[in-house]
Amino acid sequence: MIEREELPRTGGVRRAWTIGAAALAVVLMAACGSRAPAPTQRDLGPVPAWPAQAPLAKRVELQAVTAPETLQGTGIAYRLADADPYARRVYRDSRWAAPLPVLVATRLRQQIARAPVAPGADPQVVIGITLELEESLQSFSSASRSEVQVRLMATAEDGSQRAFDRTEPAGGNAEGAVKATAAAVDALAPEIATWAASLSPRPTPARGRR
Repeated sequence: MIEREELPRTGGVRRAWTIGAAALAVVLMAACGSRAPAPTQRDLGPVPAWPAQAPLAKRVELQAVTAPETLQGTGIAYRLADADPYARRVYRDSRWAAPLPVLVATRLRQQIARAPVAPGADPQVVIGITLELEESLQSFSSASRSEVQVRLMATAEDGSQRAFDRTEPAGGNAEGAVKATAAAVDALAPEIATWAASLSPRPTPARGRR
């Protein structure tokens, strides 16, 4: 005689499902509670006023800022020069709010747009330039001491080029790196624009008669 398997009663099944669902909810809540907070999004802060003593001989227009692949992401990069000088690292809990070349381009355009033009300058003459962000890196010499180097290569429409480099103290954390990067870009802006404004504009091609 074949014995039939006895099915559990409906009430028991419901209790089992209830207990299982409660246990799953506890596990999910624990997982959510242990999840690391999202990284802090950082930018270069408020744009400073243009130095009053630095009017430009000509108007300058920043056309583009490019960068190598190592600077295309949103990681805030640093190097432990005292312990591991060959490794390029990024902070876990802080990120740039946008790729650094985008932040630098926006800031420099805003700054240069505020630059006054010297009296007597032709407002129709504009010098166009492009920039390559060659480096922006926080380098630690000890656990609490570091500096940020920002290096830019400027190219004018006539082919003239000049490298610009600035180093600022950056303390021992990501916030210090961000503030130092902003200070370096702000210091370089008048230098770059003044150099560009000293160049001769590209000749306008003569139009033939119709």
